[in-house]
Amino acid sequence: MEGNGFVVNNVYLCVGNFANCPFYLEISDIYVYSIEELCYYLIDKIHLLDSDLMNQRLTEWIRKECGLKELADELDIYIRKKLSLAAFVTTILEKTQIYDEQIVRKVDRILKEQAALTPFERMKKRAEHYFATGRFAQAGKIYQELLLQPGVEERSKAILYHNLASVYAMDFAYEQAAKYYLEAYRISGDRHIRQTYIQAMRMALSDYDYGVFMRDNPDWEDDFATVAKLWEATDSDWCTSAEISILAKWKDRSSDAEIMKALKDDYRRQTV
Repeated sequence: MEGNGFVVNNVYLCVGNFANCPFYLEISDIYVYSIEELCYYLIDKIHLLDSDLMNQRLTEWIRKECGLKELADELDIYIRKKLSLAAFVTTILEKTQIYDEQIVRKVDRILKEQAALTPFERMKKRAEHYFATGRFAQAGKIYQELLLQPGVEERSKAILYHNLASVYAMDFAYEQAAKYYLEAYRISGDRHIRQTYIQAMRMALSDYDYGVFMRDNPDWEDDFATVAKLWEATDSDWCTSAEISILAKWKDRSSDAEIMKALKDDYRRQTV
């Protein structure tokens, strides 16, 4: 087993019960069914953990579903006394005895270092995780909240605008994406962002309006040429990709009801 640089090669006997009702970890949109699965999650997603994990919903699940009353009682004390997240997590790892002392110490060190992050940095890290896992609505909401915070440095604003634009682009909202890519470009002056802005405009505009857009920005001639070549290469790659044949087969085999169900499930995942 390996995650975030932690390696475990041994086989262990399980501790407690296999849960009838799994525990839902909202930030990663996954369910865990045992204390061992929870421990693996804590290791694998260590850089996403924050004090929100320390709640009585989790301790009740450990008590009732896993049958680990003593551990749950101890964790409840940690919550009441407002002890550190590092103490909370390492206690769970120690009681289950999946990981050796060296790994538990490493977890303790990392969590204490993360505790020094500002709320802004923690929120940004969470948004990046949401984006990487395809939960674009949640990521976009956090980026918008961060942009509204006072005292955000210009460099950070450019990154946030770029990331927010990418959220809209992944949801095919190219007009909104172009708006925020332009904001990022105006702040940073980064030519790569300007080219990304052009790509978003190409998707958002009709052929005629895109021609007008090109004529209105004669100084960007080289960038328009770069984007055109990129589009040609992308079209060529798509036409010969495995994904296009898979899509064709899926269309042939899937009923409208199945397609609608898949879209609804994805929407719920994005918004819940």
